[in-house]
Amino acid sequence: MKIKNILAALLITTSIPSMAGEFNLKVRFAPIEAAESNSAGEIVNCLFSFNSLYLKDDKTLWSVGLNSSGQLGLGNTIDQQNWVQIADNVDSAGCSLYSTYIIKDGELWATGLNNYGQLGLGDTNNRTTFENTGEDNILSLEGGYYTNHVIKSDGTVWAVGYNGHGHLGIGNKDNKSRLSFVNISNVKKVSPAISATKYLKNDGTLWAVGHNFSGHLGLGNTNSKDFIVQVPIFDVQDISSGSYFSILLKNDGSAWTVGKNYYGQLGLGDNVNRSTFVNVANGVSSISASSYSSYFIKSGEIWSAGRNDFGQLGLGDTPHYASFQNTGFEADSMSTGFYRVFAGKSNQSVWSVGNNSVAQLGLADTINRSSFEELLLLP
Repeated sequence: MKIKNILAALLITTSIPSMAGEFNLKVRFAPIEAAESNSAGEIVNCLFSFNSLYLKDDKTLWSVGLNSSGQLGLGNTIDQQNWVQIADNVDSAGCSLYSTYIIKDGELWATGLNNYGQLGLGDTNNRTTFENTGEDNILSLEGGYYTNHVIKSDGTVWAVGYNGHGHLGIGNKDNKSRLSFVNISNVKKVSPAISATKYLKNDGTLWAVGHNFSGHLGLGNTNSKDFIVQVPIFDVQDISSGSYFSILLKNDGSAWTVGKNYYGQLGLGDNVNRSTFVNVANGVSSISASSYSSYFIKSGEIWSAGRNDFGQLGLGDTPHYASFQNTGFEADSMSTGFYRVFAGKSNQSVWSVGNNSVAQLGLADTINRSSFEELLLLP
């Protein structure tokens, strides 16, 4: 089982409520290796959603968790505690807050919340079933907070939804209900935060646009940008953005963080924001960000830092940690959601940890987990 970490793009919204003890006892749980899983597919990265997506190799899409805005596409707004199939013939999928997007034969479909036009249907009416946006030649997508960002097969980048901070990258602050052209080329990945967006190019350069109050654009200052500018860091292999911060991986295996640090999510041993990327680890093979937490895999084990009130750091406890801690949990891949993490092992098994208030961990209950638990009920 792979965990698909789709990094993508765009930041949104200005006001999001801040949520904030330290207890020194730390309990570590040694995971029990599971037998080879019969399930084949990948958990989709859904950073800003309270439902989880599982795309099987047979191209069926399954989901579990919150459905308050019809984001599961089932024709209703009933939350799902067990995995349920929501689409077929799906090539790729993604989420924004309370919205879900799929690509079928290069065409973009969407369902759920649409208050800023983020579904890309030309209006602001919510949907409870998937509707074709009329956009085709879509290669990949990444949902932001109230936004969606896509790369088309010709390499162009397009964005839709809330744009109050200029984070759609279209040179203004107008909301868009149809995909709008973003003036940047040669983009490998789009990585969205709440109010800013970063773009990783194929040449390893990093670019950014949007709100910058905590320095999370990585420009060495807190000046916001209405137009896309280059970030002074190079040889970037991968990037993942949380709410107002980012963690990236360089080609040499070094991990770097920048931005808001209220919960210690930058992993630097303090709660001071940073406006330039700072090296936090070496020998890293994979990185990922949750809303206010950072993760990387080193020597086959997951390390984590930041917010932990739901146990999302996977350390067996709930205090926040301002420096990276070794969870002791072995994994090959990771995917994140709001206050939760999924981890994939080489034996194809998938495990989850963190907030489970609406059954989004896929464990058929609503109990939070502070240590990784295997998903035995994947379809």
